[in-house]
Amino acid sequence: MSLRKVFLLLALIVLLHACGYELVKGPGLSGPAFSGPEGTGGTITSLSLSVFKNQTFEPQVPQFFTEAFSQELAASGLVQLNKPNPDGVLQGTVTSVSATLAAMNGQGLAVSKVVTAAVTVTLAREGKVMKTWGFGDSETYDASSINTEDFNKRAALVRIAERMARRFHALLISGY
Repeated sequence: MSLRKVFLLLALIVLLHACGYELVKGPGLSGPAFSGPEGTGGTITSLSLSVFKNQTFEPQVPQFFTEAFSQELAASGLVQLNKPNPDGVLQGTVTSVSATLAAMNGQGLAVSKVVTAAVTVTLAREGKVMKTWGFGDSETYDASSINTEDFNKRAALVRIAERMARRFHALLISGY
């Protein structure tokens, strides 16, 4: 066996046994943030996720957020959703949605607007709130045509919901 092959073999063995970050997390939410004040309760493997509550005047917005959060959690495989007797309850609330002018054309008509949304998400276990997160995000959308402005605003809100759901999932994975 040549010296080069021995070196490569040793390097491979060292890399395989080296310590590093946990790249793949097992199913469920575990750690002090999810187990309760005294560290009791164990891992959360199933969650009940109901439709987000709505504190805004935008009737379709809770659907966007519920769908985005459900899809993100279901795709991750971290927890099972809406099973009988879940370990925890996840409740989201859309607290605000607002649209403001971003740019106007020479005639003083709106060309683009910025939609901003804020939500809170609460994780409860056995009726006790374990953790509450708050998210806010905004996105600019085209408002130059009255025929497509509402569609563009809804599409922007869907993208905002998807980004918030990804951030929420990242926080769950990290234990915060």
